[in-house]
Amino acid sequence: MKFTIMSGDLAETVGWVAHALPKRAATPVLLGILLDAGDDGVTFSAFDYDTSRQAAVELDAPVDPGKILVPGRLVADIVKVFPKGELVDVAADDREVTIRCGKAEYALPLMPVDDFPTLPKPSAAIGSVASKTLADAVAKAISAAGKDDTLPMLTGLYLEVGDGLIDLAATDRYRMTWRTVEWTAAVDAPAELKALIPAKIVHDVARGLPAGTSVEVGVNAGLAAFTCDGRVTTVRLLDGGFPPFRDHFAKQADAKIVAEFDAGALSKVVKRVALMAERSAPVRLSFTQDGVLVEAGGADVGRGSEQADCTLDGEDITIAFNPPFLSTALATFAGPVQLRMTKPTSPAVLSTPGDDSYRHLIMPIRLTK
Repeated sequence: MKFTIMSGDLAETVGWVAHALPKRAATPVLLGILLDAGDDGVTFSAFDYDTSRQAAVELDAPVDPGKILVPGRLVADIVKVFPKGELVDVAADDREVTIRCGKAEYALPLMPVDDFPTLPKPSAAIGSVASKTLADAVAKAISAAGKDDTLPMLTGLYLEVGDGLIDLAATDRYRMTWRTVEWTAAVDAPAELKALIPAKIVHDVARGLPAGTSVEVGVNAGLAAFTCDGRVTTVRLLDGGFPPFRDHFAKQADAKIVAEFDAGALSKVVKRVALMAERSAPVRLSFTQDGVLVEAGGADVGRGSEQADCTLDGEDITIAFNPPFLSTALATFAGPVQLRMTKPTSPAVLSTPGDDSYRHLIMPIRLTK
């Protein structure tokens, strides 16, 4: 194998593929990146049995075909320090690969390419959506996803497709998100499709998508695939169902108490006052016609409070939330936001006034007198 590639293209491609390398590999061969050179260019691949990444790079210079497996993280560390705009020569024989850039030269032993597992075949695309739209939607939706791997269902991002829309939802039992975006369905796409994708992985995929492009999404019985700009990521789906999220939000649709405020301004107030909240202690929000008073702490540990601007439609109410949960929810909004409430012990829902395409539900903490 032999080919020449620009240093920036090599570093960016290897860095992207390396995201699929496992931190702890079940077998050493999974720590490698596969390079498959053909007449038109080189395909870089990584696979850990749950996630695969594959990127094809077209090359103008002649290529000597071949297939090798190289130490993934070491190669990624090497190529990212090469000067931008330089040519990199990659050549391999039966034992080692040599990487040259300018006066720098690295010789690395090859890994057993025949032991590398076959990558899963991506499922056919069922539709497409702008990369930025998908990235923004995923970032909002996963803000409520759980992180406890012993409860995998709660670490997933639920995806439901139908009627030209994608519904994304996540929950950790104490909060829940629902984000809806429009997309272009494939001609032969199923009328309805549901899948549960690992939230952390799909977030990493979405934020790594090139801006200004469109991403094709494919889902089958056990695999999700994201294809964009010559790059393909496959993700193994999680088993299990997902709570009926629409029912939870429907219960709050007729909330009689609605407070409206600036998300960024209240977020700053909550963070300042929460400095007085002990671990697992809530912040209290007292909504009146004069604004909202944010309080934390008590007589034994000290108290903090600060008044913030808001308008209130409905009766006065005092409700308490977990400070990190509330701060995380507020951070997913910009500008005016509404908090819909029914009573201090029932879930409250955040949304943008006049726009229900994204909603964030939070369970309050019961206050003791």
